[in-house]
Amino acid sequence: MRERVHTTTKFALRMKTNLEVVDDGYKWKKYGKKKIKSSPYPRNYFKCSTVGCNVKKRIERDMKDSSYVITTYDGVHKVAPDL
Repeated sequence: MRERVHTTTKFALRMKTNLEVVDDGYKWKKYGKKKIKSSPYPRNYFKCSTVGCNVKKRIERDMKDSSYVITTYDGVHKVAPDL
């Protein structure tokens, strides 16, 4: 039996903002929202709406300081953002 090897690029940004979603130049489609057990703030899930792009991101408030938003990206975009 062969094992699948997943090679993805993942990185996170922590930004001070009152906004729930920060504009990063890409178009995103929200596909989920989940209550986090250890946090009073939900986590939102998005995927890039560009055809053929498989990048996903999740956004949540920092539990220790709610004035910060943590955005985690999973993957690399195939096209440049619309700035």
